[in-house]
This record gives sequence, structure tokens and C-alpha cells, in this order.
Amino acid sequence: MIVASVHGPAQTPRVSSWVLVGCGYTGTRLARALVERGEAVTITRRDAGAVARLAGELGVRGVRADLAEPATLAGIIPPGAITVCLAPPGPDPVAEMRALIDAARAASRIVYISSTGVYAPGGGAWVDESWPIEPVTASGRARAVAEAVLGEAGVSWIALRVAGIHGPGRGLVDRIREGTYRVIGDGTSHVSRIHVDDLVAAITAAGTSELAGFVNIADDDPSPIGELADAVAAHLGVAAPPRIPVASVSAEVAGMLTADRRISNARMKRELGIALRHPNWRG
Repeated sequence: MIVASVHGPAQTPRVSSWVLVGCGYTGTRLARALVERGEAVTITRRDAGAVARLAGELGVRGVRADLAEPATLAGIIPPGAITVCLAPPGPDPVAEMRALIDAARAASRIVYISSTGVYAPGGGAWVDESWPIEPVTASGRARAVAEAVLGEAGVSWIALRVAGIHGPGRGLVDRIREGTYRVIGDGTSHVSRIHVDDLVAAITAAGTSELAGFVNIADDDPSPIGELADAVAAHLGVAAPPRIPVASVSAEVAGMLTADRRISNARMKRELGIALRHPNWRG
């Protein structure tokens, strides 16, 4: 019988280099998690003062960069880095994605944070990664264009199609408590969500995996928006949010909240190995 020895030279943990392009709400949570793991982290934002303040708070390298200004990306992504693009598309998503790809040509991996808004409306159906790409919002169309350009990358890449993000300081709970939340339409449209901490886990797994293509990131409970809002209000002991006509909000908001998609997270669980800490909105 062969028994592995517990003695021998100490193993030095491998330190990965991560570059987070567009470090906002999710990026900040991701950076904190990576720092706790001992990883080397660079963050970028378009505002020089904002990125300097956040980098100082996090204890990471901060760089002012803008995908719409390719020159600002020069030299910020070291060879072998895992590059996470969290920045929403701007006016020219084709040029912006090509600027990212050029800057990350020596990276080991690109993780693009996309949106479930790229999909066609679902009519209440379960939507997996094979669902038609027919976005009904401007933001969804920009994401779909960026995804298509990502296929030109000469390095390993993956795109995460993320549902509505919630977590501390972000979500409908505070707005319901304050009485400012409104349910768009009759409230029967299903809306999928993901807690920011589960999203961070998914991004980390995606960055260190070899999985390619597109992966939905969502929790297990795409509840009808009205049902969820009423339940939250009852839990808080406040009045249920009023319903307002779809026509009273912008096409962008209406498109996001009435697409009625139940996002399937089967590939996320099966191939990224994500075990949700927050499987539904109650967590």
C-alpha cells in the first residue's frame, strides 16, 4: 500500500492576476473576494478620482480606463491575466469589445458579463442558453452585439448571461419599504434574479475554468414580480406596491420587466459547479 506523505517542501499557493474592467457594484464585491483569496487585482473605472478612491479602499491597483478610449487600456492587462469585463456597453459596442480584445490579447481568459436581456421574451417559459437571441431593449441589443464580437477573441473566453442582480444596498426591498416601488403591468411577468455573492462565485469559477460559450446566471426562483413584491411588502408590514400601466414607463424598463422569462440555471450548476448560497429572493 502506498500512503501519501504529509511531509515535504511547503507548497506556495498559485497567485492569479485578475483585471476587472468597469468595477462598479458587482466588481467591488468581486475584488474584495479575490483579495481575500490572495489574488493580484487591478480594477478600472472611467473616472480617475473614483477608481483611485476605490483602489485605496480595496488595497488593489486602480487604473483609469474607458473602453471607448482604447489608448487608456494600453498596458493594463498583464500576460496571463484573467480579464473580467463588467462595463455595460456604450454607444459603440463593436469598437469597445474590439478594444478590450486587443488589450487582452496576452490574457489567459476573458469573462464577459452579459445579460439575460439578450433573449427574446419568454411568455413564462423556461429559457436556457439555446433560446433565440432577439432582445427587445436597447441595452439587450448592445449586449448581443458585444457577445457576437467576443467570438473574435484569440484567447479563451466565456460570457455569463446574468439575471437581475440583488444584494446589500441594491434591490427592491428598500424601495418597497420606502413606498417608491411600482409593479409594472399586472404583476404576472416572471423576473429572474441572482444574489451578488452568487454572481461573484460564478465569475470566479468562470475565470478559472475552461468552460466556453454562454452560461445563464440566475437563482432557482423566477417568481412573478407582483407576487414577489406583495410578499416582500407583507413581510415588511407595509402596503403592497401599486400596479401601474406598462405604457407609463419607458420602453427600456417595460422590456426588462415584462419579458416574462424564467431563466434556467442548469448549465451554471452542472458545468460551473455553482451551489447557490441564495437560491431564492428570500435569501
